[in-house]
Amino acid sequence: MASRKIGHLDHLIGRQETDLCFCGGSNVLVYLIHGVTGTPVEMSYLARKLFRKNPWDVYATTLPGHCTRLRDLVKTTEEDWRRHVATQLNFARDRYEYVFVAGLSAGALLALDTSTVVRMDAVGVLSPTFVYDGWNTPWSHAILPLAMKLVPFPLQRFLFHIDGPPFGIKDERLQASVRQSYRPRVILRERLAEWWARKWTKAGDPIPPFTAASKGYPIFPLSTLTEIDRLIRRVQPRLHEVTAPTIILQAREDDMTSPRNAALVYHGVSSKEKEVVLLDDCYHVITVDKKREAVADTLSTFFQRRTRFKEAQTQL
Repeated sequence: MASRKIGHLDHLIGRQETDLCFCGGSNVLVYLIHGVTGTPVEMSYLARKLFRKNPWDVYATTLPGHCTRLRDLVKTTEEDWRRHVATQLNFARDRYEYVFVAGLSAGALLALDTSTVVRMDAVGVLSPTFVYDGWNTPWSHAILPLAMKLVPFPLQRFLFHIDGPPFGIKDERLQASVRQSYRPRVILRERLAEWWARKWTKAGDPIPPFTAASKGYPIFPLSTLTEIDRLIRRVQPRLHEVTAPTIILQAREDDMTSPRNAALVYHGVSSKEKEVVLLDDCYHVITVDKKREAVADTLSTFFQRRTRFKEAQTQL
């Protein structure tokens, strides 16, 4: 866990070693949620940038079932993810004057959902995933609704979709790194190394960097896609319940979910203050891709505006 002076977050419920925490005793918290099958590492640049620019306390959580083994992922549900985020943000709400939440992909849906049950000062929606309609959506998604309906749920964990290029990343250097790490031979070798490390590493020691803690899971089990679908069906009809100031960022060339998703959020939420920012020269995982600095700067400016507005109201 990256950390400075933790303070308010010392006793945060559900903290994991893989969480990222940058804290300096601020009265502002930015809470970040990675995507399903992803890791807090995909939020690390954003977390560091936000902390250095302001500085605020910044926390990137680890969703249940992530950063360990695939068998743990298939045991978790969208309800587990929602409960985890809501519990931590409830804890933070009692301890911070300002609380902002931002999520990537399915994490964006969790951010929107939680803002309806825990008061947020603003919400950052990054590459929201409601409709899989990006230019690189695999053909298998066309039969996904039928598969989720016909395959008994206990068997769905044995069927999966393997993530392939460009992995949501336009940056060729990063894309090549992910391609290399997702090769079957590499995965097998690292799983054996992981098993050996866990066998001989004492409890509490840092997780080796070659595990799912650093690069996520290379496959999407059908059961996990079913849970994401349940999350979508929960959040989409409730978008009107979102009233917090909302900023939506998405790539124009998003390979997984087109800007139609950003428009869906913009027109669905009831927020009086809302805006959409479309980014060029990047794909779905905008927090690590070529425009990651623009993502951090845009979020920072939006959140700064909310703190200044609230402080101005207090002085009146």
